[in-house]
Amino acid sequence: MNVQKLEALITAIDLGSFSRAAEKLGYTQSGLTHMMNSLEAELGFSVIYRGHFGIRPTEKGERILPAIRRLLTMEQELEKEILRIREGEDCTLQVGAYSSIATQWLPSIAKLFRKEYPDVTLKISQGSVSDLYEGLADHRFDLILASCNDRYPCQFIPLRDDRFRAILPLDYPTDIAAPFPIREFEGRRFLMPSLGYDIDIMTVFHDHGVLPEVVSTFVDDPAILSMVEHGLGVSMLSELCVRGRRGNILCLPIEPNVSRKIGIAMPLKKKPSEVERRFIAIAKRFAEGFVMEG
Repeated sequence: MNVQKLEALITAIDLGSFSRAAEKLGYTQSGLTHMMNSLEAELGFSVIYRGHFGIRPTEKGERILPAIRRLLTMEQELEKEILRIREGEDCTLQVGAYSSIATQWLPSIAKLFRKEYPDVTLKISQGSVSDLYEGLADHRFDLILASCNDRYPCQFIPLRDDRFRAILPLDYPTDIAAPFPIREFEGRRFLMPSLGYDIDIMTVFHDHGVLPEVVSTFVDDPAILSMVEHGLGVSMLSELCVRGRRGNILCLPIEPNVSRKIGIAMPLKKKPSEVERRFIAIAKRFAEGFVMEG
């Protein structure tokens, strides 16, 4: 179907007049009328009423207008994407991620992405919660992979839940064959992971009415594990953070099950490019098949 005819139809309906639409699009009024007659013959039904009031869509026309508008929007986006590729623009995708995601997920996602887009440079940076979300707001990142955070307005596409684990010294008095009750954190010396991750963890404690003795730290996940190993306190990390990093500690599931939502964040109102949409699709497919425990 001729896209020019559809564009002319939408313009005429929006302006309510063939003459105004013809003037805007650079057609003669008779030429535009001929296009609309040809379009209706092609469709097999009338899409507009003509009268002293101007023009307006028929009932059948109303039904197809939303789909026509979507088609025209997609056609415009395709033209822009082709232009970018021809001019060598937007050949870099800036992606930010937590350290755990950058380690556990992004190498595999990047490999899959590169097969489809070998000419696109994928630049990956890791950072804290504030680093990533502020970088997204400042347009230093096109996308970030992080946990959902209501403090930073953005679009968020969930990928999957990342369950929390209790991190305890080896000699901690508990039944290692059973999940660790979350109420057991009450009043315990709790080593809080570096600034920003406390948002996810404190949300869990607040939701369950638990108040540990929080000790703030400014260290990464391996350092938290080492501090717990040396008896300096207990902690809580997600499965992605502890995957492959057990050490001389107890790493137990928590009762009840608690988790953080991992996904892809984009700036508000941003329309992702075709390259970004494919990256998101690849990340979704990978996340669904990823085995968290191990």
